Amino acid sequence: MRTRVRAFLATFGFWLGYFWMARVLFLLYHRAEATALPAGELALTFVKGFRLDASGAAYLTALPAALLVLSAFRPLLRTLPALLWTWIGITVTGCTLLIGADLELFRHWDRRIDGMVIEYLKTPVEALASTGGTPRATLVVVTVLFGAAAVAAFRRWVAPAWTRLEPIHPAWSVPALLFIGLLVIPARGGVQTVSVTQSSAYFSRHQFANFASLNAAWGFFDSLTRGTGRVNPYVVMPPDSARAEVERAAAPVGPPPLPAWPGIRPNILVILWESGSADAFSALGGEPGITPRFDALAREGILFRRFYAGGDRTDKGLIATLSGFPTIPTGSIVKTPAKARSLPKLSTDLARAGYRTSFYYGGELEFASIQAYLIEAGFDRIVGKDEFPRATWNSKWGAHDGVVADRLLADLDETAAPFFSVWLTLSSHEPFETPGPTRITGSDWRSQYLNSMAYTDGVIGDLIDRARTRKWWQRTLVVIVADHGRRVAALDADAPPRGSARLFHIPMLWLGGAVPARDSVVDAIGSQVDLAPTLLEMLGIAPTQPYPWGRSLLRPKTRPFAYYGFAVGYGLITSSGALVYDGRAGRITSRTGQVDPAADRLGRALLQATYQDYLDR
Repeated sequence: MRTRVRAFLATFGFWLGYFWMARVLFLLYHRAEATALPAGELALTFVKGFRLDASGAAYLTALPAALLVLSAFRPLLRTLPALLWTWIGITVTGCTLLIGADLELFRHWDRRIDGMVIEYLKTPVEALASTGGTPRATLVVVTVLFGAAAVAAFRRWVAPAWTRLEPIHPAWSVPALLFIGLLVIPARGGVQTVSVTQSSAYFSRHQFANFASLNAAWGFFDSLTRGTGRVNPYVVMPPDSARAEVERAAAPVGPPPLPAWPGIRPNILVILWESGSADAFSALGGEPGITPRFDALAREGILFRRFYAGGDRTDKGLIATLSGFPTIPTGSIVKTPAKARSLPKLSTDLARAGYRTSFYYGGELEFASIQAYLIEAGFDRIVGKDEFPRATWNSKWGAHDGVVADRLLADLDETAAPFFSVWLTLSSHEPFETPGPTRITGSDWRSQYLNSMAYTDGVIGDLIDRARTRKWWQRTLVVIVADHGRRVAALDADAPPRGSARLFHIPMLWLGGAVPARDSVVDAIGSQVDLAPTLLEMLGIAPTQPYPWGRSLLRPKTRPFAYYGFAVGYGLITSSGALVYDGRAGRITSRTGQVDPAADRLGRALLQATYQDYLDR
């Protein structure tokens, strides 16, 4: 029996060491952020992450523990080595692939890997592109070496304990059940009432330290087992109270204005700029010289300076813009077509008013179930990458923005007025490949991103120049808005925490012949969910169904705010400050400015009510 105890402890210890080394690998891979942490907090990532590591080790040791129990029976003892190595091969391979993918996903998605990645793997080429393209050789080598080292360590320090198992009487299988029983305590993170969650790893005001404390494999499988279900995990008040809280804050001040274009239906062109962070636009206080065409156009129209994305991914921004639906923490409603079908849709409302509708995207429309949504939205024309020659594609995503802009302009020339067209740009998405001369030099991701933004800026500026010469221009409203933001600032002491308002700050600019105002600035707080109700109110069109989460920007709110969601929480911007709530930590992790307790309550009410809306659809 003593040899079985050694084998049990060696296996459990192996997985603890495996996860410890995985954290070392994560810190080394993201060493710029790791070295910015105080030394004490760097060490605490291992201490605070221990419960998750032990929990993961317990689950992965459960089957070997069961084999030790059954090894009291001689027939199984003979096949034990083959069964053990099969299990180790499967688990080490699976966990190592998750850990390797997590290294790069964290860099681009600003979160540790979770079950959402499975949805993206349905379109693997696009999934690779969204993490920077084909895995870099370094990442592949690191992942393979890590897995190989784990197998070698198991062979050297664990397998010998298993080969020395001696035959014992079958009656010993009963006390051997203690092996499995002992695993219950670390599996649930201790003897406390509530089982361990990822919030146990949160300890620092430095968000990277909290993320480094997490266990990638544990978090991935935890998100799979939790799913979305039918139970709202964010309930903190009665449902009626949550909705009433939101209604009071969002209540418009004053009567609805008269239609902006009485007697006519202007054309509407919405340009959704991929990854258009405010930090890349000088007109919004960002990097100078990156988007000179946009900055010049801002003096010809109406610039909304305090505008925010509803979420952190393209699919979420698309739904927020066209359906006024906020981002939920655990996923994206567009990936559940049955739910997305029930949303209000700007294209549907405009089509009922006589608009011809179209959607243009140089990439794969099936990615993240966008195509299903567009079809349900009733767009008359849907153009994706397959309608462009392969010679015009970049290496991963699809056609470059310049090619799509040419097609869009040609089609609009042949479209009867009034038209409603949406163009989702592509070139400023990873891997940031653009044709023509390099505008911003540098091989690091930041320089490549800014270079792609400069390219798209030129394409959009050229599109507007050519559109001015068209007969339909004088009756056209052009709305330039980003699908989501991203981190642009280099890592330094002032870098914002992940999930902060700065990462969701995006531009919105209205211009065109149908916009009489020039060089106007709007400082009212707004977000993507407000765009559809604003346009419909300006047009004097009653929606088919209400947009419950957005309000017209033409009428001030009782308490101005913008709400956004990300993978594990939400942010709320008010006229006096901003806050970030992290669901895994179970608390507010960031405050800026003057944020009163009423804002805390409003944020929690929005989280609860929007998630309940998602469940009820």
